[in-house]
Amino acid sequence: MSGNRLFILVTLFAAVSILPACGASESVSADTTIAGSVDTTVPKSSVSTTSDPGTADGTDETPEDPTIETTEATRAEGTCDWDSPRLPSADADAPQGMGEGDLTQTLLSSWQHTHTDTGAGFEAVGPTIDIRFVLTADRFVYCQDVEGATDRRENSAPLQIDGTQIVLPSPATGYEVAAWNESSMVWLNHRDGTLYLLQRR
Repeated sequence: MSGNRLFILVTLFAAVSILPACGASESVSADTTIAGSVDTTVPKSSVSTTSDPGTADGTDETPEDPTIETTEATRAEGTCDWDSPRLPSADADAPQGMGEGDLTQTLLSSWQHTHTDTGAGFEAVGPTIDIRFVLTADRFVYCQDVEGATDRRENSAPLQIDGTQIVLPSPATGYEVAAWNESSMVWLNHRDGTLYLLQRR
C-alpha cells in the first residue's frame, strides 16, 4: 500500500513539475508568433540618408534628405530647375567671413552643393551627384539627383531663418551659414558637423 502511495506521489510531483514548463513553452511560442507578425519594414519616407556626398570620386554616396514632406506643388513648380545643367565642382573657392548686406535676402535663392569638408578640407562632390537647395520666403526645397540612389527627388519643408541659422522642422537638424558672399556660401550641417560649399545658381 505504501508502495502505491509512493508511486502516486512521484507521479503527481512529476506532473506538477512538467505543467509550468509546458506553459512557459507556450508563452514563448506565442510571443515569438506575435513578434514575427509585426511588419518591421522601414517606410521609404523614414529611411535616413545623409547629405554628405561622400568621396570626391562619387562612391558611397547616400545624400541626406533634410526635409519633412514631399509636395506635388513643389514638383509642379519645377523649382529645382532640372532643365538647367548641374554646376561643375571646380576648385573650391570658399568665402571667408560674413558677407555684406542682408543674409536673409542673400539666402533666398537657388544654390548648388559643389564641395564638402568633413575635416580635411573641401573636396568636390562626385560627378554623378546633383544636389540643389532652393530657399524662398517660406519654403526650403531640397533637390537630389544621385545616380543609383534617387532620380530628381524634390522635397520641401517650411523655412525659418534665425540670424545665421536655417531652421527646419524636426527631425531635420538644419544648417548654420558660416560664411558667405554674393555668389557662394559655406553651411555647417548640424547633423554631423560637416561643411558644405554652395554656389549660387
